[in-house]
Amino acid sequence: MKSKVDAAGGRIDLNLLVVFDAIYRLRNLTAAGRTLGLSQPAMSHALDRLRTTFKDPLFVRLPRGLQPTPLANNLAPALADGLAAIRAGLERRTFDPATSTRIFRIGMGELSEEIQLPRLLHELSASAPHIRLRTLQVPGPHLSDALGDGEVDMATGDYELGAGCRSIVLYEREYACALRADHPVIGDQLTLKQFKAAGHILVAPQTTYHHAQNIERALTSRKVNARIAVQISHFHGVMALITSSDLIATIPKRLAQSMRKFANIKVLPPPIPLSKYKVTLYWHERFHRDPGNEWLRAIFIKLFKA
Repeated sequence: MKSKVDAAGGRIDLNLLVVFDAIYRLRNLTAAGRTLGLSQPAMSHALDRLRTTFKDPLFVRLPRGLQPTPLANNLAPALADGLAAIRAGLERRTFDPATSTRIFRIGMGELSEEIQLPRLLHELSASAPHIRLRTLQVPGPHLSDALGDGEVDMATGDYELGAGCRSIVLYEREYACALRADHPVIGDQLTLKQFKAAGHILVAPQTTYHHAQNIERALTSRKVNARIAVQISHFHGVMALITSSDLIATIPKRLAQSMRKFANIKVLPPPIPLSKYKVTLYWHERFHRDPGNEWLRAIFIKLFKA
Protein backbone atom coordinates (compact mmCIF):
# COMPACT_ATOMS: atom_id res chain seq x y z
CA MET A 1 0.00 0.00 0.00
CA LYS A 2 1.72 3.16 -1.18
CA SER A 3 -0.86 5.68 0.02
CA LYS A 4 0.48 8.29 2.42
CA VAL A 5 -1.05 10.70 4.90
CA ASP A 6 0.26 13.79 6.64
CA ALA A 7 1.85 13.18 10.03
CA ALA A 8 3.95 15.43 12.26
CA GLY A 9 4.38 17.92 9.46
CA GLY A 10 5.48 15.29 6.95
CA ARG A 11 4.04 12.31 5.14
CA ILE A 12 3.77 8.75 6.33
CA ASP A 13 3.26 5.44 4.57
CA LEU A 14 -0.03 3.88 5.68
CA ASN A 15 1.80 0.57 6.11
CA LEU A 16 3.65 2.14 9.04
CA LEU A 17 0.33 2.86 10.73
CA VAL A 18 -0.63 -0.81 10.35
CA VAL A 19 2.70 -1.72 12.01
CA PHE A 20 2.04 0.78 14.82
CA ASP A 21 -1.43 -0.69 15.43
CA ALA A 22 -0.10 -4.26 15.59
CA ILE A 23 2.70 -3.37 18.02
CA TYR A 24 0.33 -1.35 20.21
CA ARG A 25 -2.14 -4.25 20.45
CA LEU A 26 0.38 -7.07 20.99
CA ARG A 27 3.22 -5.21 22.79
CA ASN A 28 5.66 -7.59 21.15
CA LEU A 29 7.64 -6.90 17.98
CA THR A 30 7.97 -10.55 16.94
CA ALA A 31 4.28 -11.34 17.51
CA ALA A 32 3.21 -8.19 15.66
CA GLY A 33 5.46 -9.09 12.74
CA ARG A 34 3.97 -12.59 12.63
CA THR A 35 0.44 -11.22 12.22
CA LEU A 36 1.61 -8.94 9.39
CA GLY A 37 3.86 -11.48 7.67
CA LEU A 38 6.96 -9.38 8.32
CA SER A 39 10.37 -10.46 9.62
CA GLN A 40 12.00 -9.18 12.82
CA PRO A 41 14.43 -6.91 10.86
CA ALA A 42 11.57 -5.52 8.76
CA MET A 43 9.55 -4.73 11.90
CA SER A 44 12.56 -3.07 13.56
CA HIS A 45 13.12 -0.96 10.46
CA ALA A 46 9.43 0.06 10.37
CA LEU A 47 9.53 1.01 14.06
CA ASP A 48 12.63 3.14 13.47
CA ARG A 49 10.80 4.96 10.67
CA LEU A 50 7.80 5.53 12.94
CA ARG A 51 10.03 6.97 15.66
CA THR A 52 11.70 9.29 13.15
CA THR A 53 8.37 10.42 11.72
CA PHE A 54 6.75 11.19 15.08
CA LYS A 55 10.01 12.29 16.79
CA ASP A 56 9.16 10.05 19.75
CA PRO A 57 10.27 6.57 20.91
CA LEU A 58 6.59 5.46 20.81
CA PHE A 59 7.38 2.10 22.49
CA VAL A 60 9.86 1.43 25.29
CA ARG A 61 11.11 -2.07 26.11
CA LEU A 62 10.27 -3.05 29.71
CA PRO A 63 10.28 -6.48 31.46
CA ARG A 64 6.61 -6.94 30.63
CA GLY A 65 7.11 -6.14 26.94
CA LEU A 66 7.01 -3.05 24.75
CA GLN A 67 5.09 -0.30 26.49
CA PRO A 68 3.67 2.79 24.72
CA THR A 69 4.78 6.30 25.46
CA PRO A 70 2.17 8.98 26.24
CA LEU A 71 2.25 10.10 22.60
CA ALA A 72 1.60 6.52 21.41
CA ASN A 73 -1.34 6.26 23.81
CA ASN A 74 -2.75 9.47 22.39
CA LEU A 75 -2.27 8.32 18.79
CA ALA A 76 -3.58 4.77 19.17
CA PRO A 77 -7.40 5.32 19.39
CA ALA A 78 -7.55 7.60 16.36
CA LEU A 79 -5.28 5.35 14.30
CA ALA A 80 -7.26 2.24 15.26
CA ASP A 81 -10.54 3.91 14.25
CA GLY A 82 -9.05 5.13 10.98
CA LEU A 83 -7.66 1.72 10.05
CA ALA A 84 -10.96 0.07 10.91
CA ALA A 85 -12.79 2.48 8.63
CA ILE A 86 -10.33 1.84 5.80
CA ARG A 87 -10.63 -1.94 6.20
CA ALA A 88 -14.42 -1.74 6.25
CA GLY A 89 -14.38 0.27 3.06
CA LEU A 90 -12.08 -2.17 1.30
CA GLU A 91 -13.79 -5.38 2.41
CA ARG A 92 -16.69 -6.69 0.35
CA ARG A 93 -19.98 -6.26 2.10
CA THR A 94 -21.98 -9.38 2.68
CA PHE A 95 -25.54 -9.77 1.45
CA ASP A 96 -28.20 -11.73 3.32
CA PRO A 97 -31.32 -12.11 1.14
CA ALA A 98 -33.35 -13.39 4.09
CA THR A 99 -33.07 -10.06 5.93
CA SER A 100 -32.24 -7.57 3.18
CA THR A 101 -34.72 -4.80 2.36
CA ARG A 102 -32.91 -3.76 -0.79
CA ILE A 103 -34.85 -2.52 -3.82
CA PHE A 104 -33.59 -4.08 -7.06
CA ARG A 105 -34.27 -2.15 -10.26
CA ILE A 106 -34.59 -4.36 -13.33
CA GLY A 107 -34.72 -3.17 -16.91
CA MET A 108 -37.56 -5.30 -18.17
CA GLY A 109 -40.00 -4.93 -21.04
CA GLU A 110 -43.64 -5.97 -20.88
CA LEU A 111 -42.87 -9.35 -22.40
CA SER A 112 -40.40 -10.17 -19.63
CA GLU A 113 -42.86 -8.83 -17.05
CA GLU A 114 -45.44 -11.26 -18.42
CA ILE A 115 -43.14 -14.29 -18.54
CA GLN A 116 -40.38 -13.80 -15.97
CA LEU A 117 -41.77 -11.61 -13.22
CA PRO A 118 -44.36 -14.06 -11.77
CA ARG A 119 -41.77 -16.83 -11.36
CA LEU A 120 -39.23 -14.40 -9.98
CA LEU A 121 -41.63 -13.06 -7.34
CA HIS A 122 -42.68 -16.57 -6.35
CA GLU A 123 -39.04 -17.54 -5.82
CA LEU A 124 -38.24 -14.44 -3.76
CA SER A 125 -41.34 -14.71 -1.56
CA ALA A 126 -39.75 -17.66 0.23
CA SER A 127 -36.02 -16.87 0.19
CA ALA A 128 -36.05 -13.05 0.30
CA PRO A 129 -39.40 -11.87 1.70
CA HIS A 130 -38.36 -8.26 2.36
CA ILE A 131 -36.70 -7.53 -0.97
CA ARG A 132 -38.59 -5.33 -3.43
CA LEU A 133 -38.41 -5.33 -7.21
CA ARG A 134 -38.97 -2.33 -9.45
CA THR A 135 -39.11 -2.77 -13.22
CA LEU A 136 -38.18 0.00 -15.64
CA GLN A 137 -38.54 0.13 -19.40
CA VAL A 138 -35.27 1.61 -20.64
CA PRO A 139 -34.87 2.18 -24.41
CA GLY A 140 -32.10 0.04 -25.88
CA PRO A 141 -29.76 2.94 -26.82
CA HIS A 142 -29.77 4.16 -23.20
CA LEU A 143 -29.54 0.81 -21.42
CA SER A 144 -25.75 0.57 -21.25
CA ASP A 145 -25.52 3.97 -19.53
CA ALA A 146 -28.39 3.08 -17.18
CA LEU A 147 -26.56 -0.09 -16.10
CA GLY A 148 -23.25 1.71 -15.68
CA ASP A 149 -24.82 4.56 -13.69
CA GLY A 150 -26.66 2.13 -11.39
CA GLU A 151 -30.05 3.37 -12.57
CA VAL A 152 -30.88 -0.29 -13.13
CA ASP A 153 -29.13 -3.25 -11.49
CA MET A 154 -29.63 -5.61 -14.42
CA ALA A 155 -31.81 -6.03 -17.49
CA THR A 156 -33.28 -8.72 -19.68
CA GLY A 157 -33.96 -8.60 -23.39
CA ASP A 158 -32.06 -8.75 -26.66
CA TYR A 159 -29.58 -5.90 -27.08
CA GLU A 160 -26.10 -5.07 -28.31
CA LEU A 161 -24.62 -3.13 -25.41
CA GLY A 162 -20.91 -3.24 -26.17
CA ALA A 163 -17.94 -2.80 -23.84
CA GLY A 164 -18.49 -2.45 -20.11
CA CYS A 165 -21.53 -4.71 -19.98
CA ARG A 166 -21.60 -8.42 -19.21
CA SER A 167 -24.28 -10.83 -20.35
CA ILE A 168 -25.48 -14.42 -20.37
CA VAL A 169 -28.09 -15.90 -22.69
CA LEU A 170 -31.00 -17.26 -20.64
CA TYR A 171 -33.07 -18.96 -23.33
CA GLU A 172 -34.27 -18.99 -26.92
CA ARG A 173 -37.92 -19.36 -27.91
CA GLU A 174 -40.05 -19.69 -31.03
CA TYR A 175 -42.50 -17.29 -32.63
CA ALA A 176 -46.17 -18.04 -33.33
CA CYS A 177 -49.02 -16.38 -35.17
CA ALA A 178 -51.98 -15.19 -33.09
CA LEU A 179 -55.36 -14.46 -34.66
CA ARG A 180 -59.00 -14.52 -33.66
CA ALA A 181 -60.48 -17.98 -33.22
CA ASP A 182 -63.40 -17.34 -35.60
CA HIS A 183 -61.26 -15.89 -38.39
CA PRO A 184 -63.36 -15.90 -41.59
CA VAL A 185 -60.56 -17.19 -43.84
CA ILE A 186 -58.00 -19.03 -41.72
CA GLY A 187 -58.88 -22.28 -40.00
CA ASP A 188 -56.69 -24.67 -38.02
CA GLN A 189 -53.75 -24.28 -40.40
CA LEU A 190 -52.13 -21.14 -41.73
CA THR A 191 -50.89 -21.46 -45.29
CA LEU A 192 -48.28 -19.28 -46.92
CA LYS A 193 -50.92 -17.92 -49.30
CA GLN A 194 -53.18 -16.89 -46.42
CA PHE A 195 -50.23 -15.43 -44.54
CA LYS A 196 -49.22 -13.29 -47.52
CA ALA A 197 -52.77 -12.08 -48.14
CA ALA A 198 -53.56 -11.14 -44.53
CA GLY A 199 -53.00 -7.79 -42.84
CA HIS A 200 -50.36 -7.93 -40.13
CA ILE A 201 -49.71 -6.27 -36.79
CA LEU A 202 -46.06 -5.39 -36.19
CA VAL A 203 -45.11 -4.91 -32.54
CA ALA A 204 -42.08 -2.65 -32.17
CA PRO A 205 -41.36 -2.07 -28.47
CA GLN A 206 -38.41 0.14 -27.56
CA THR A 207 -37.18 -2.37 -25.00
CA THR A 208 -36.85 -5.34 -27.38
CA TYR A 209 -36.08 -3.74 -30.70
CA HIS A 210 -34.60 -6.88 -32.31
CA HIS A 211 -38.10 -8.38 -32.34
CA ALA A 212 -39.47 -5.70 -34.64
CA GLN A 213 -36.43 -5.89 -36.90
CA ASN A 214 -36.68 -9.68 -37.27
CA ILE A 215 -40.43 -9.79 -37.95
CA GLU A 216 -40.49 -6.80 -40.28
CA ARG A 217 -37.62 -8.25 -42.28
CA ALA A 218 -39.51 -11.55 -42.66
CA LEU A 219 -42.84 -9.94 -43.56
CA THR A 220 -41.39 -7.59 -46.15
CA SER A 221 -39.04 -10.11 -47.77
CA ARG A 222 -39.42 -10.69 -51.48
CA LYS A 223 -40.79 -14.19 -50.86
CA VAL A 224 -43.57 -13.02 -48.51
CA ASN A 225 -44.24 -9.34 -49.26
CA ALA A 226 -47.02 -9.20 -46.65
CA ARG A 227 -48.89 -6.03 -45.75
CA ILE A 228 -48.20 -4.47 -42.36
CA ALA A 229 -51.54 -2.88 -41.52
CA VAL A 230 -50.54 -1.38 -38.18
CA GLN A 231 -47.42 -0.97 -36.08
CA ILE A 232 -47.77 -0.67 -32.32
CA SER A 233 -45.25 -0.13 -29.53
CA HIS A 234 -46.61 -2.53 -26.90
CA PHE A 235 -47.48 -6.23 -26.87
CA HIS A 236 -50.48 -5.52 -24.64
CA GLY A 237 -52.29 -3.94 -27.58
CA VAL A 238 -52.17 -7.15 -29.63
CA MET A 239 -55.05 -8.99 -27.98
CA ALA A 240 -57.60 -6.22 -28.51
CA LEU A 241 -56.58 -5.77 -32.15
CA ILE A 242 -56.70 -9.42 -33.20
CA THR A 243 -60.00 -10.12 -31.45
CA SER A 244 -61.67 -7.15 -33.16
CA SER A 245 -60.24 -7.61 -36.67
CA ASP A 246 -58.93 -10.14 -39.18
CA LEU A 247 -55.32 -9.14 -38.57
CA ILE A 248 -52.50 -11.53 -37.66
CA ALA A 249 -49.76 -10.86 -35.10
CA THR A 250 -46.49 -12.77 -35.18
CA ILE A 251 -45.28 -12.69 -31.58
CA PRO A 252 -43.35 -14.88 -29.15
CA LYS A 253 -45.13 -18.22 -28.81
CA ARG A 254 -45.15 -18.14 -25.02
CA LEU A 255 -46.95 -14.80 -25.03
CA ALA A 256 -49.47 -15.96 -27.63
CA GLN A 257 -50.29 -19.03 -25.54
CA SER A 258 -50.73 -16.84 -22.48
CA MET A 259 -53.15 -14.56 -24.37
CA ARG A 260 -55.23 -17.58 -25.35
CA LYS A 261 -56.18 -18.04 -21.69
CA PHE A 262 -57.93 -14.66 -21.66
CA ALA A 263 -59.31 -14.19 -25.17
CA ASN A 264 -60.96 -16.15 -27.97
CA ILE A 265 -57.86 -16.50 -30.12
CA LYS A 266 -55.91 -19.31 -31.74
CA VAL A 267 -52.19 -19.82 -31.99
CA LEU A 268 -50.73 -21.29 -35.17
CA PRO A 269 -47.19 -21.94 -36.39
CA PRO A 270 -45.90 -19.42 -38.96
CA PRO A 271 -45.78 -20.76 -42.54
CA ILE A 272 -42.36 -19.15 -43.03
CA PRO A 273 -39.03 -19.93 -41.32
CA LEU A 274 -38.27 -17.55 -38.48
CA SER A 275 -35.20 -17.44 -36.27
CA LYS A 276 -35.83 -18.01 -32.59
CA TYR A 277 -35.80 -14.95 -30.40
CA LYS A 278 -33.16 -14.71 -27.70
CA VAL A 279 -33.52 -13.46 -24.13
CA THR A 280 -30.31 -12.37 -22.40
CA LEU A 281 -29.50 -11.14 -18.90
CA TYR A 282 -27.29 -8.03 -18.78
CA TRP A 283 -25.36 -6.29 -16.01
CA HIS A 284 -22.46 -3.84 -15.86
CA GLU A 285 -18.85 -4.65 -15.11
CA ARG A 286 -18.94 -1.98 -12.41
CA PHE A 287 -21.34 -4.08 -10.31
CA HIS A 288 -20.09 -7.53 -11.33
CA ARG A 289 -18.80 -8.34 -7.82
CA ASP A 290 -21.54 -6.64 -5.85
CA PRO A 291 -22.88 -9.44 -3.60
CA GLY A 292 -26.53 -8.45 -4.09
CA ASN A 293 -26.14 -8.23 -7.83
CA GLU A 294 -24.40 -11.63 -7.86
CA TRP A 295 -27.22 -13.15 -5.84
CA LEU A 296 -30.04 -11.89 -8.07
CA ARG A 297 -28.17 -12.92 -11.22
CA ALA A 298 -27.90 -16.42 -9.79
CA ILE A 299 -31.67 -16.44 -9.22
CA PHE A 300 -32.30 -15.46 -12.85
CA ILE A 301 -29.96 -18.18 -14.07
CA LYS A 302 -31.55 -20.78 -11.80
CA LEU A 303 -35.08 -19.95 -12.96
CA PHE A 304 -34.62 -19.19 -16.65
CA LYS A 305 -31.35 -20.58 -17.96
CA ALA A 306 -32.26 -23.23 -20.53
